[in-house]
Parts: sequence; structure tokens; C-alpha cells
Amino acid sequence: MARSRRAEAVSIALWWGGLTVLLWGGGHLRDMPASLVACAASAALLISLGEVARWLRCHIQHWAAARRNRTP
Repeated sequence: MARSRRAEAVSIALWWGGLTVLLWGGGHLRDMPASLVACAASAALLISLGEVARWLRCHIQHWAAARRNRTP
């Protein structure tokens, strides 16, 4: 079942916010604080890489299935 674009956007925004807070809080706990903006940028980069990896995995599986189902 395909997720709606709104649900996907909300999911990504929640991941981004949570990861930003985790990076920011983790830095402060380890006495290596970074600005909230820097943590938000890092979180955005990590989530972008994850989304690209998810897209690739789905398309590679699709391409492999199509190749298996081709008639010779």
C-alpha cells in the first residue's frame, strides 16, 4: 500500500526533528556542543542519504524482479 505524500512528509519531518535533537543533546552530553542549526543540517544530510538508499533498494529489487520475469 502506497503511503500518501503527506504521511511521508510528516514521517520525514519527525525523523529530522528527532535526529536533530538527538545529535544536539548527544553533543552537549559529551561536552562537544554544536549549534542547533549545524545539528539540523547534519540530520538532513543523514536522512537524505537514507532516503536515497531506500529508493535505490526499492528500484534495484524492481529491476531484478523484472529481469527474472523476462521471457527469453
